Amino acid sequence: MRFLLLFIVPFFASCSVVMASRHDGVDANLLTTSRTRVEFMEIAGHPLTSQTNEQGEVIETYRILKEKGSMLRAFMHGALDLATGFLWEFVGTPIEGSLSRDTYMMVKVTFDTDETVQRIELL
Repeated sequence: MRFLLLFIVPFFASCSVVMASRHDGVDANLLTTSRTRVEFMEIAGHPLTSQTNEQGEVIETYRILKEKGSMLRAFMHGALDLATGFLWEFVGTPIEGSLSRDTYMMVKVTFDTDETVQRIELL
């Protein structure tokens, strides 16, 4: 029976490792590298709202998923799994479940008449 457990447990373990290594969302620093509206939309997706002011500037609001996931956390979960004979999963998986919730940031971007980024504001 113990011999069988040695082969079965690793297949059901490592949920925390997978959860920690999943990279979803957008790095906020990447947003600031965008110079044009097209570049910004490639990173952030489509805007929630878009309006044009009297000067012809386009002001858009975006809802962007914050980046999550960490290879360092995934490595630590893996090391703790091996060190504890995969018992760490009983602790690590709920921890990652609470850390892996989707969080969003609201960003307001102003583009000039040439669709060049003028200002990025975190709301």
